[in-house]
Amino acid sequence: MLQKSLRAITNLLGVSHGPTDERSHRFVAVIECALNQNARDAGAARFPDMNFALLELCHRYGVGMLQMPCPEVTALGPERKRLPGQSLRAAMDSEAGRCSCRSLAWEVSNTIETYLARDCELIAVLGGNPRSPGCAVHQGKDGLCEESGVFMQALQAELRRRQCNPAFRGMRDHDPELLREDLAWFEERLEAVASRK
Repeated sequence: MLQKSLRAITNLLGVSHGPTDERSHRFVAVIECALNQNARDAGAARFPDMNFALLELCHRYGVGMLQMPCPEVTALGPERKRLPGQSLRAAMDSEAGRCSCRSLAWEVSNTIETYLARDCELIAVLGGNPRSPGCAVHQGKDGLCEESGVFMQALQAELRRRQCNPAFRGMRDHDPELLREDLAWFEERLEAVASRK
């Protein structure tokens, strides 16, 4: 904010300050598959490529996107390899799956912290569908509840440990009406941030 004010004053005085920097200093953390449906498990893709409506909203409001790696691919590989008969949720909720999610949450939190230290604002963390074993977002009384994905729970815990408490919301693209609700919620947040300019 101060930097923008100083730039405005120097512009009025006709003082050159070199190349302009047009970044908004705002960003959203979003799950990989929202921007790359190829990361989804077989049969789970809802778009041929990406959630373009989400991308378009971010572009319209000048908000950058931090693409978080898929926790399922990170823990189990692109084929989601697991024991015979083991559900994807059970594989992600195993000791190895939880450890992988905590490690990924630490890495993503480091990146978020780096942006925050550079005066960027985190608008929200956008997760996935309600049944996603890694990225589901279910709100409880004090944050995410245990029905949430293993990675989302680990990410919220790590961010809170670092005194960062962003809003979490799932982008429930499995149902067009729920996705419209989620996009409307996100646009309201973006409007609120834009009105503070």
